[in-house]
Amino acid sequence: MRLPHVVAEILAGAAESEAANIGVPMAIAVVDAEGGLQFFKRMDGTLPVSTELAVSKAFTAAVLRTPTHKVGELAQPGGELYGIQHTHNGRIILFGGGYPLCLGDEVVGGIGISGGTVAQDMQVAEPAVNLLRDVQCWAEEVKAVLPGKLSGIAALPRLKERLLQALGGLGFPGTQNTVAALTGGVLLAMSHDGG
Repeated sequence: MRLPHVVAEILAGAAESEAANIGVPMAIAVVDAEGGLQFFKRMDGTLPVSTELAVSKAFTAAVLRTPTHKVGELAQPGGELYGIQHTHNGRIILFGGGYPLCLGDEVVGGIGISGGTVAQDMQVAEPAVNLLRDVQCWAEEVKAVLPGKLSGIAALPRLKERLLQALGGLGFPGTQNTVAALTGGVLLAMSHDGG
């Protein structure tokens, strides 16, 4: 299973919204399961050092299948992973802000956030991680009723607009997060190996 690029972009959007809510510009990176960069966004005013840190946090979380703050705990002197930060050309990060992205029990990528304090970076990553769970739930619900394969990412803005209208027509409060989760779910359900 893989994380479609458009879903990675939706997840990054959730993180960006949280960064804007707390007023801290952030660098946001999403990688695939092997740690290859899939999507990157750097908000205006983000510290220059945050670019590489965000990518490395996402890489660490994906390839070790563990949140970066947990890797840090395991890498303390005497710990199981002591010294791991000296491998992979220094790309292993030992502090918070990186999380694996999972579909079910399978790690399909990682997200890395950098730009604030460690606590802020972790806070900004959390909505994206939670949104992926919602995306997967929607994918499972809509997969059975959607025909064929989506024609491409060019349809993404139109899809979001139509879903928002449909939710409004049903009297359902179509918040941005709901529309993002539903859009991601549709795209995941429509991907050839998603769901």
